[in-house]
Amino acid sequence: MFAVDGALLRTADTPELRDRFGSGNTSTDRQTPFPMLRLVALMNVRSHLILDAQLSPYRRSEMRLADDFLQQIPDRSETLFDKGFWSADLLLSLSTAGDSRHWLIPTRKNLVSKEVVRYNPQDRLLRMKVSAQARKRNPDLPAFWDVREVSYEVQSKVKTVLTSLPADVYSTEAIAELYQERWEIELGFRDIKSSMQQNAVTLRSKKIDLVYQEVWGLLLAYNIIRREASQAAVAFGRSPSDIRFKPACQYIAVQLIVMAAANPISATGRRLSELRTGVGGMFLDHRPRPSRPRTVKISKTRFPVNRKAAPLK
Repeated sequence: MFAVDGALLRTADTPELRDRFGSGNTSTDRQTPFPMLRLVALMNVRSHLILDAQLSPYRRSEMRLADDFLQQIPDRSETLFDKGFWSADLLLSLSTAGDSRHWLIPTRKNLVSKEVVRYNPQDRLLRMKVSAQARKRNPDLPAFWDVREVSYEVQSKVKTVLTSLPADVYSTEAIAELYQERWEIELGFRDIKSSMQQNAVTLRSKKIDLVYQEVWGLLLAYNIIRREASQAAVAFGRSPSDIRFKPACQYIAVQLIVMAAANPISATGRRLSELRTGVGGMFLDHRPRPSRPRTVKISKTRFPVNRKAAPLK
C-alpha cells in the first residue's frame, strides 16, 4: 500500500534562491515572503518509508514530478493519490505498465461519464473519454477508459473515490477503508517538518546546492529512523506505524552519539539490539481522545496581547 503526495519547503529569502526556486503569489499580487521548494514523495503507508522523491522549483507541477518515479511502484500494489494527481495518462500508465498495480483517487467535479454497471447504490462502473490533450501527450492511450466509482460516508459527509480495483475482489466497504490510509503520508511530512526541522520557518541553507543537500539529508535521516522503528515494531509484533516518531527520533539521535564515543567494533550487534528494544517501547496510545469543538485560534504575533482589554468603541 503506497501513497503519492506533495509538500512545500520554504528556503531563506535570498536573490539567488528566489531566482532558482520561485514562489507563489498572494491575493494582492505580491510574492509570498519566502522562496519555496516543491517535494513529491512516494511512501509506503504501512511503514512510512519513502521509496522515492523528487525535488523541483515551486512552479513545476506535482503531477509531472510523480511521472518520474511511477516505475518504482511494485507489482501487486495499491497507490493512493490526492485529487491534484488526476490524469488519465498518469493513472493508465501506472495500471497498465505492471501486474496488478492499482490506484485510488478522490473524484473531481464536473466529470463527464456514462454508467456501465451498477453494483449497488454506492458503487458503479463508469466509462469516460480520454481528453485530446492526454492523447496528444501519449498517443498510446485509448479513446475511452473504465473507472470504478465508490461513495461512502465519513462523519456525516459523503466522500467519493475513483479506483481501478475490481469489484469482484474488493467490496465497497473495503475501498472506503483503504482510502483512509492516504493520510499516513501527511503524517510522514509532518514528522519531517515538525519533529526533524523543529517547526523551523525555513531551511537553514542559503546556497542552491546546499538546499538540495539539506533536503536529501533530511529524507535519508527520516528513512533511517523509520527503518529502525519498523524493525523494532516487527520484533514486538506491532505495526511500524504504531511507533511514535518524535520520541524515536530523539532517542536514536542520543544513542548514535553514545555509540560514536564507544569502540566502533566491539559489541555493535548488542548496541543495535538495545537501540531497537528502546525504540520498541515508544508505541502510540490508541485510547480515544476527548472531543473538543473546533475554535479559531489567535494568529501569532510578536506583539503582546492583552486578553482583558476593553472592546473598541
